[in-house]
Amino acid sequence: MTFLSSNAQNTTENILTVCTMPTTDEVNRTYTPTSESILSRSTPCSDFQVTYIGFAGFPEAQAAFERAVAIWENVLDSPVTIRVRAEFETLGAGVLGSARPFTYLEVPGKEPGVLYAAALAEQLIGEDRDGPGGISFDITCNFSNTTNWYFGTDPNSIGNNQFDFTTVVLHELGHGLGFAGFGGRSNNLGALRRSSNGAFFNNTASGGFISIWDTFIEGPNIILQKFPITDENTFPDPSNQMLGAFRSDELTCTSPIAIAQNGGDEPKTYAPSTFNQGSTYSHWDESTFNSTPDALMTPQVAREEINLNIGNVTQGFMEDMGWSLCQGSLSTNNFALENVKISPNPFTQSITIELPSQITNQEFNVSIVDINGRIVSNSEANNTNGQITISNLDNLKNTLYFLTIESKTSDLSITKKIIKQ
Repeated sequence: MTFLSSNAQNTTENILTVCTMPTTDEVNRTYTPTSESILSRSTPCSDFQVTYIGFAGFPEAQAAFERAVAIWENVLDSPVTIRVRAEFETLGAGVLGSARPFTYLEVPGKEPGVLYAAALAEQLIGEDRDGPGGISFDITCNFSNTTNWYFGTDPNSIGNNQFDFTTVVLHELGHGLGFAGFGGRSNNLGALRRSSNGAFFNNTASGGFISIWDTFIEGPNIILQKFPITDENTFPDPSNQMLGAFRSDELTCTSPIAIAQNGGDEPKTYAPSTFNQGSTYSHWDESTFNSTPDALMTPQVAREEINLNIGNVTQGFMEDMGWSLCQGSLSTNNFALENVKISPNPFTQSITIELPSQITNQEFNVSIVDINGRIVSNSEANNTNGQITISNLDNLKNTLYFLTIESKTSDLSITKKIIKQ
């Protein structure tokens, strides 16, 4: 069993993938709830055990953390206990929290040289594997104890300029579960492959490990043709070419299930022109996914924003990386976006939704959300012969909206862009 250590020494810890969420002055008072199908699940599909450090005297913070844990327990299916080390402490200025897998492991039967976050590797192997030094944690995360947090459950009660603690914990746990790649900077060059102690290799002849995340990312060469980021003919490792891809604003994810859940388009990952350690490469693109159902795993959360929805694009990518989902495979639910028809679009007073024949016997809720994440219409839909009609929309402003269709009897959920004219 090959381990990649993420805590052997301070220098290693600083350069290994640590996803950090910064503070922001942006205010976006929105609420995105957990999907009804997850909330209604009576038995969790996985078990998280959290070791709390520094939470004594902060019972509200620990309760808010447990709410995030409960959501992930009802999303991911694993026979192995997922062990988390969570610390509530003073962090650097402008940091809300950070997280990383405690270690990465090779998985027998999988491609050699490709590593998996500890919790994911253990799920695939089917048993617990201690990390370096016999330590059994799978995820380590840290959260600021000086931030103006909201720890409550009522979205209407979040205070001015507060950050929602459960949202940030939910996000950071996602990184600890494997929603992150190895892409980074070494000696001002883009670098990917790591040694067994987490350090970047300084030349391609040394070989090295990549993560399962890396195998799904592609970027542009100098003439904007797309190639896998692991293609050393296009992106020598390390190199200016790879750093250019990391700063291209053109990195995308080739996960087939995530693509299907994203309307047939490769989801865009975060690759701003300025490389941001802890944010670049290991998030969905901020401008593309902000205020959508998959906004949770973008690099920022605004003040007063509450987002408790993992998102189907995110779950699809995690499934392709190897995770089993409580709801079963998203790839086999025959609910790809292209199979749902919306008309007219643009609309004026009403919308008709035509459902695929496989799901016409199900009941649905339909909501319309504006570009700021506010729900402007929410109703239990009347499904008649595979068609749902939403009326009385003439009072909506002429702009872009997101239409979400969510089954009341299964885990099916889908979002489409619609335009009011």
